[in-house]
Amino acid sequence: MFQESEKKSSKVSGNTSLSINHKHSLSYLKKPLFSILLCYIVGILLQNQFRYLDEKWLFLLCLVISISSFLSFKKNWKISTFLLFLFFILIGMFNTSFRLHPGDFQSIARFEGQQGLIFGKISQVEVKQNGIYEEIQVKLNSFQTKGHQYSAQGNILLKVYGDQLSLKYGDYISAEVTIAKPALPGNFGEMNYGDYLARHNIFYTDSVESQQVQVIGHYQERNLFSVIQALKSIINQKIHQIYPLPFRGLVQAIVTGDRTEISQKWLKFFQDAGVMHILAISGLHVGILGMAIFFFFQLVPKKWLKDAYKYAMAIIILLGYAAMTGFAPSATRATIMFIMILIGKYLNRPYHLYNSIYFAAMVILLWQPLYLFDAGFLLSFIVTFSIIYLAPIVEEKCSCLPGFLNKSLSVSVSAWLGMAPLSVYFFYQLSFIAIFSNLFIVPLIGIILVLSMISIIISFFFQPLAIFVASMNKVLISFLLYLGEELSSIPFAYQYFKQPKIYMIALYYLIVFFLFYTIDFWSGYSFIQRKKAFWTLSISILFFITVPMIFVSSCLEVHFINVGEGDCILILTPERQNILIDGGGTPFSDFDVGKSTVIPYLRRNGINTIDLLILSHPDLDHLEGLLSVLKEMEVHLVLDGGIPSSHQSYLEFKKMILENEDIQYSPINEGDTIKIEKELDFLVLNPKKTFPLIHDENHLNNNSVVLKLRYKKSSFLFTGDIEGIVENHLLSWEKTLKSDILKVPHHGSNSSTTLSFLEAVQPSTAVISVGKNHFGHPHEEIVQRLKEECQKLLRTDLNGTVLIKSFGDQEYYISTLR
Repeated sequence: MFQESEKKSSKVSGNTSLSINHKHSLSYLKKPLFSILLCYIVGILLQNQFRYLDEKWLFLLCLVISISSFLSFKKNWKISTFLLFLFFILIGMFNTSFRLHPGDFQSIARFEGQQGLIFGKISQVEVKQNGIYEEIQVKLNSFQTKGHQYSAQGNILLKVYGDQLSLKYGDYISAEVTIAKPALPGNFGEMNYGDYLARHNIFYTDSVESQQVQVIGHYQERNLFSVIQALKSIINQKIHQIYPLPFRGLVQAIVTGDRTEISQKWLKFFQDAGVMHILAISGLHVGILGMAIFFFFQLVPKKWLKDAYKYAMAIIILLGYAAMTGFAPSATRATIMFIMILIGKYLNRPYHLYNSIYFAAMVILLWQPLYLFDAGFLLSFIVTFSIIYLAPIVEEKCSCLPGFLNKSLSVSVSAWLGMAPLSVYFFYQLSFIAIFSNLFIVPLIGIILVLSMISIIISFFFQPLAIFVASMNKVLISFLLYLGEELSSIPFAYQYFKQPKIYMIALYYLIVFFLFYTIDFWSGYSFIQRKKAFWTLSISILFFITVPMIFVSSCLEVHFINVGEGDCILILTPERQNILIDGGGTPFSDFDVGKSTVIPYLRRNGINTIDLLILSHPDLDHLEGLLSVLKEMEVHLVLDGGIPSSHQSYLEFKKMILENEDIQYSPINEGDTIKIEKELDFLVLNPKKTFPLIHDENHLNNNSVVLKLRYKKSSFLFTGDIEGIVENHLLSWEKTLKSDILKVPHHGSNSSTTLSFLEAVQPSTAVISVGKNHFGHPHEEIVQRLKEECQKLLRTDLNGTVLIKSFGDQEYYISTLR
């Protein structure tokens, strides 16, 4: 029985428990498995970064090196170890190259860019944004185009808008699509959506209306995956029956990994409190399930079921649970490590934590090497490794604390130290309260998880009792939410930070682990060793703190942020004041450009305060994104042209300003000068005081605020959406109009950018802020005119973010995303 095996195993070695002798912990870095894993990771990084060899050449190299390694070991050559490490580097490169491409000659990749009819089976369905659209993953069977039908394999992700079709797993559908790759990142630091989908073996995507999708039939498959999906569906149905909203959203998240119904408000509380990890299926969930399996099988007499079958069934259940959660990296890691515990106990072999985490990482990365760049994978493994390595040291040094508090605090501190830089890198946020919130919330979520599982199991037999258990659980969930809300509202509970460089993250981990290693061995060091350790740590920490300060730019930076068909310009002054002109918008879409593009861009650049916010005019493609800025950031001063508008978004914009006593507001007109700092100001060229204000919503463009930014000898002209009639008025400014950098009016429309206007401005560089649209922007004639009149033409739709730096001497340093 399990109990007997556990006792025998514990007698063989103390390492069967989860504790380790940390005094010898660095020896685990010398394990062969660690060296192999490290070489494999190096191969992944090389191929992902450079992509200079395809899988055919890499396969041949792997074959040659493997044969050479075999001969080397057989003949005892000195280069045997080197060849083995090189082999695993090449394996990492080969696997990464293989996973970065859609597939064989029958792949849907042959039809990239073509329109047609796809036929395939739905393998996954999720309802997004409160039912606005359904996101379905389709495993393709064929593709029909130009009257011919071809065999086509691969996966495509479709966003289906309109009336919900109640699509479900196993439906065989046809859909009118364009085979298109996911959009490239639009701005510096943005997540590469294409790479994210590639991790799930999806290389193409499209957005369609519900009438473009037809359900042809339904596959009644009888395989393990379909059984697991059916079980997940049944469990979610039971959760719906016994838990009302919003409670069922949390229960589904912690039991099946389905977050589609969890409240955005709750997600914000958990993120700010630093406990978002409780919503990811991880060691906590797998551990509780594993213990439940142990308890159950201990009740089964050995004569009814042999130990070998018990362990085998336990492993199958754990693998099934991981499959139900979609084999998310955190769940897969915890499952593999727990399975290794089971195997070790059954074989009476010692259990090594380091080897188990290395093995889990190797298995996952062999399956999908691109997970190395996944936030969930990195957080799961680095936090787990930090707990394994750091927690025993913290626990020993805090032995004066009561036992339970000491263990809990050591785990919480270790996890926080491992999580901190990754949280800032991926989410631009660090929760300081997380160290303490985890002490209360993790045990509570454990109880909630157990009650959730019990209530679901009971619901299969006696629903009234299940509803009673669920009602008790709802009390705990309410208390959990209350804790999350209160903890996140504590002053300085969390803070936003600028996205760090990769080398700074690596340096952070080296400092932390070396610091704790030094603390652990300090008592055994000689005076000379202590001196060396002290100065090594001091110099490293000083370097870590001062390098970001050294590289802080003291120049003027103008960021033309890619917000699609709209304008958004961020200006960072030499004295680090933050100015935002417009915020973009998507009038014909449900996409929130402010929340999804503008705010993250500002956070990545370490911007939490807007000193000056300027709205050029109240069109949605300039205004909408500013609403999110006003909601989430501290804004000091707002300026606009004072143009009246009855549009709901502009009324909300004005209301938010008036209701916030900390925001000053003022309209501006032609001739006003806005002094920012020494040698830097704005000259307002429009709207003219004498120019009639047009109240018609279709004519707001000509009342756009036009600004000339002057910094020493440098000059920028920001023109909003003015058209030819205003451009003619501006000619009266004569030489004042001349500017080195021109933000092209009205996204390159043929109603603007007249030749006479261009000749007066004489820009060396022109920037068109534009995206996918139905207006024909930018017009071909205007593009050609700009190419003839300017030295350089840049477009946010083609170049992504356009960043222009100046030290005020008419020499500009221009960089673009692509």
